[in-house]
Order: sequence, then C-alpha cells, then structure tokens
Amino acid sequence: MFEEPATKKAKLDPTTMTEKDIISDYINKIKNSKSNLQAVLSDELSHTIETTKVYIASIKDKRNISKAIQVLNEKLPLNELSHLKRVRKNTILLCQSSTVNTSTIEEYIDSKLPELKDVFELFSEIDVPSQAPKLKRQYTEAMKMWSCNFHPDIYLEKLSGDHFFPEDELNLHRTFMAIAFEAAGWYLKSTVKEITGDLLQAVNSSVVVDPSINSVVAVSFDNRLRHPVQHTAMMAIDDVARTQDGGAWTRKTTCNDSELSGIDMDLLEHLRIKFPDTKFGAKKFTSKEENIENGEKENTGPYLCTNYYIYLLKEPCFMCSMALIHARVKRVFFCFENSEFGALKSKAKLHTVQSLNHHYEVFTGFL
Repeated sequence: MFEEPATKKAKLDPTTMTEKDIISDYINKIKNSKSNLQAVLSDELSHTIETTKVYIASIKDKRNISKAIQVLNEKLPLNELSHLKRVRKNTILLCQSSTVNTSTIEEYIDSKLPELKDVFELFSEIDVPSQAPKLKRQYTEAMKMWSCNFHPDIYLEKLSGDHFFPEDELNLHRTFMAIAFEAAGWYLKSTVKEITGDLLQAVNSSVVVDPSINSVVAVSFDNRLRHPVQHTAMMAIDDVARTQDGGAWTRKTTCNDSELSGIDMDLLEHLRIKFPDTKFGAKKFTSKEENIENGEKENTGPYLCTNYYIYLLKEPCFMCSMALIHARVKRVFFCFENSEFGALKSKAKLHTVQSLNHHYEVFTGFL
C-alpha cells in the first residue's frame, strides 16, 4: 500500500494539523493555485539543442555558388543533417567533421571534389544543430549557429508553454486531483490511526475521468500490502474494466449499476457530498455481441481507458506507466514526483519513447 516518501513536499506541519486539516490544506492549495499545469515533454524539447561539428568555407566568387551546391549535394550529401541549409550568405556547409579522414579539410575537398578546387577559401570548423528544431525557441537558438529549416507546430508550442489549459479547464483538473486527495484520506482512515503529510505523500490514489462527459469513471487506491501488483493505477484500469463488463479482481461494493461499478459505493456517497457538482459514472457500455444484434458492425464502447484521463497523487512506477500505455489512456496527471521509481519524469519519460505503439500526454504542477 505504501510507497517511499516523495522528494517534493508541500510545507505542512503535521504536529499542529489534524488529518482533516492536512487533506483540506492540499485541496485548498490545488484549487487556489495561480499557475498553469506543466507538460512533461521529451528531453529533445526541454533540453538545450544538441550540436555536431561541421566544416564550412567561403566562396571566392558568388557566381560559383550554384555549381558548388550541386556538386556537394551529389558527392557529399548531408544525409544526417538534412534540416540544415547548405548556404548561409556567401558561406557553404561542406560536410560533417567526422567524415574527414585526411589531415586537413582542404586536402579532403581537393581529393573528393576536384572540380571545386580553388572555389573555396577561409575554411573553418563550427558547431551546428544536430537535429531539426521543433520549437520556436530552439529555432532561434539554432539560427545563431547556422541557417536551418523549421516547420512550426502550433499545438506543440502551446503544450510547451505556460498557458496550455484555459482557466475553466484548469478548474476541472484541479477538482479531479482534489478528489484523488479526498479518496486517499477516505481509504487511509480505515487503515491507520493518524494521517500526516508524510504519510499522504507516501501513498497513491487515482481518479479516472471520461473527459467527453467530464465524469468520474473510477476511483482507486493502493492494495499492494495484500497483492504486490495491485498498485493504484493497476487497480484503476481494472475498475474501468468493471464498467465494461470485465475486471479480474473482486471488490467490496454493493453497486449493481455497471456505469458506477468502478467506484466503491461508500466512497461514492462520501465524494458526492464533498463534490456535489461533479458527475460520477461511465457511459453505458455495449458489447460487440450487443452491437451485432442491433445491426452495428463494431463495438461502440471504449477499449479500457481509451481517451480517458487519470489523476494520481504520485508519479507512477514503470509497471503502472506501461500498463496505462496498454490501456490507451490519453492523459496522465500527477501531483507528487516519485524520486525512486517514477517513470514519467523522475527516472524516465516512458511516454516519450518513440517505439511504443501508444503515447499519452503527462502533466504535473498542481502545487
């Protein structure tokens, strides 16, 4: 049930606060936050642009620029640096430094490109961007080194900025994260005598939301003391499966309504009192067999967490992060970083691995 304490902690004094105060303090800080959420992006977007060394030279006579480019593109193509322009004013990019296998660049050009002998002068070696810029700030940085191609991505620019979510949507995200805190407190009260700030950050709870109807589909908590695989995200996926006539693990619930079967009924009653304006329940699920009977060709219901959002108190581990990929979650939100096992920011950024067949967006910065 319990994970190692997170490294990032809000300033709370458990010696002077009751368990109700601790939960309320976190929720109030989240709801009253003035900052936007931050997307966790791949290193190639968040880090300084990487460079590689190339040789350049000036053209003695500008009338030879077209000929020089034609010969260079044919005999010394910039295969790995195709994002770079060959010419910058009267200077030409000759080749990557790593391809030169002679003592000097002049000797290399004379041997490889005899038709361009005596065309160049003022040879030098410089650093250039090794990859195409993906953000405007990277493009600005790259252009200081060498001219390059750039195709702006409006969505990516917004995602990397500080104002991605409008205020009304931010309020929804804050409310769903507040529900995760309230759920953690509700579960903890049944297992421990006193809730402290450290304890709250050592556990994990999750809330799954269908953003198409802004409704809470599942609310889950860790059960790893009794089952090593039942981390909160794994429990959440199984709870979502229960709303789709599936699920592998049994729960203590009296709910016979499949649309609400992802939430413990006692907890649901508690949350409805605490969050009267929040909608709970999944869309009515129809199986493939039912659709065929009704003349439909395909299953109209979602596959597990397809297009769903999940809100977690703590950054998930590798197992849970990969499970959320397989479950086809659209967005993952977390509050506390997991310095020991976090797979979405602290130890890795699993969601940015290009070879995976599904990718979700990750956001943090609630506190």
